Amino acid sequence: MKKFTVFLAIVIALAATITACTGTSFQPVDKEYVLTTDLRDGNLIFLGVSDEINGIVNPTLSAAPGGTITITLINGNAGQHDITFPEIKASTGVVKEKGEASSVTFTVPTVHGEMEYYDSVANHAELGMRGVLVVSTTEVAPVSSAASESASSGDPAVIAAFQKGACGSCHAIAGIPNAAGVLAPDLSDISMAADEHIKSSEYTGKATTAEEYIHESIIDPNVFLAPACPTGECLPNVMPANLSETLTKDEINSIVTYLNGLPAGAYGDAVVTDAPQEPASDGVDIVHDPADLPAPLEIREPTTVRIDLEALEVVGQLSDGTTYTYWTFNGAVPGPFFRVRIGDTIEVHMTNNTTSVMNHSVDFHAVTGPGGGAVMTQTKPGEESVFTAKALNVGLFVYHCATPMVADHISNGMYGLILVEPEGGLPPVDREFYVMQGELYTTGEFGEQGHQMSDTTKLLDEEPEYFVFNGAVGSLTTQKPLKANVGETVRIFFGVGGPNFTSSFHVIGEIFDRVFDQASLTGAPLTDVQTTLVPPGGATMVEFSLEVPGNYILVDHALSRLQRGLAGYLIVEGPAAPEIFLGTPSAGSGH
Repeated sequence: MKKFTVFLAIVIALAATITACTGTSFQPVDKEYVLTTDLRDGNLIFLGVSDEINGIVNPTLSAAPGGTITITLINGNAGQHDITFPEIKASTGVVKEKGEASSVTFTVPTVHGEMEYYDSVANHAELGMRGVLVVSTTEVAPVSSAASESASSGDPAVIAAFQKGACGSCHAIAGIPNAAGVLAPDLSDISMAADEHIKSSEYTGKATTAEEYIHESIIDPNVFLAPACPTGECLPNVMPANLSETLTKDEINSIVTYLNGLPAGAYGDAVVTDAPQEPASDGVDIVHDPADLPAPLEIREPTTVRIDLEALEVVGQLSDGTTYTYWTFNGAVPGPFFRVRIGDTIEVHMTNNTTSVMNHSVDFHAVTGPGGGAVMTQTKPGEESVFTAKALNVGLFVYHCATPMVADHISNGMYGLILVEPEGGLPPVDREFYVMQGELYTTGEFGEQGHQMSDTTKLLDEEPEYFVFNGAVGSLTTQKPLKANVGETVRIFFGVGGPNFTSSFHVIGEIFDRVFDQASLTGAPLTDVQTTLVPPGGATMVEFSLEVPGNYILVDHALSRLQRGLAGYLIVEGPAAPEIFLGTPSAGSGH
């Protein structure tokens, strides 16, 4: 946290600054800045939106000592965010959904210097969401506090201007008339105007095409703004009123709609929160089939086993009519089941798909070494990381993403199991299954249709909307139930990704013949167990025989979670066994 420091004047010209009014002297008058949130190269940032800081990453803000300033934050992408000034305990408050806006107004301290601002939600500040407010009677150029931005950076020029911006009603949003009734042009008009300006004798830049011109960000105010302020002369940085007071909900939504029309990546993927959500039915299938796991290993000498993991962010089907943006290993929840032998060397290739917006990594609980490999696999989109480790301990181990915020990556689906077999392997059974339990923290309530985003506040408060097996509601009931036959023996490799809740794993109507508690496979198993506890980041292996046909329900015996999606079926077919179970089914059973 930065304390006030001796002020050093910063005079850095920035081509991307879009200026509506001229003037060089800084006036000790009220100011307003508008910022949004964005994801760039896997990092979270603030992005300037109001004209003085338009398009600048984590911009340096400036204000006069003793003046008043308003800071407005528009949520432009996934997650929850705020802008906090810790030195004076001021905050915009948390904006939870895309398009939601919140403001804070405060009196600027009278001491010259620098005052830090950052996102206080989760660890967003550590991920890059922080900047500086300079308090001085000398105006400061709005340079990015992350890095000096320039046209050569390749980022699209940002050409949004707000209806109630730095010169009040001088500015306009595309499609929204300002007080003078003037409409801002659309993008095609801007391109045409850019072409005209390039050809004129007034233009002194280097651009030769409209695209280069826009990237150069030397925007002619006479082209894009009303020719005169209808409210009179605009003093530099004078705000006629606070944005929160002058913009209606519809106008804020119109701003977000305009942001959506900008070049990809300019402002993230903001949406209009008031727009009705249509039921989502086109999410991809992310459910890992519980029968999809490698066969037991042959007896062999230790060897090197290659493990390939790809971080893939997908919109998947959470339940009927509801989708969710999952972060996955290899496109499924849980990730692949890996099987190695004690003494093997695992060679882990961790790749992050080019379509990802976040960095990802992997921590194997089976690995002896810092971070379980996470310190070697913090992988940016489009890149690959590799490390090797020797399997020193027999057991069934969880692996998961360990990129901050770790709980967020896990809850979004980035977890799986790896089995380290003993030298002689495991005793044979007829069928093996792979099941993991997790929690999802969605902005909408359980069962709410449409696309759902992750809710950081609920995650930190440990208040999930969904408990699921293998990633989704209905994953092991209507979609991919476990199937076996009377007379067979089954083994379930069961783990809890979590990230927060312990499971009381139970199969209704069955008794576990053997439970390898805490997934300890080298000790004697527990026998004749009804329910077994599995902590988050932990696992167990259970085995039992099937004597009676029917549907057996997999549950967490914290049974309220059954109402939040946590159920699976083991469907057993075969001849009846009246000597073991006999009766007439009756209606009304909870099972």
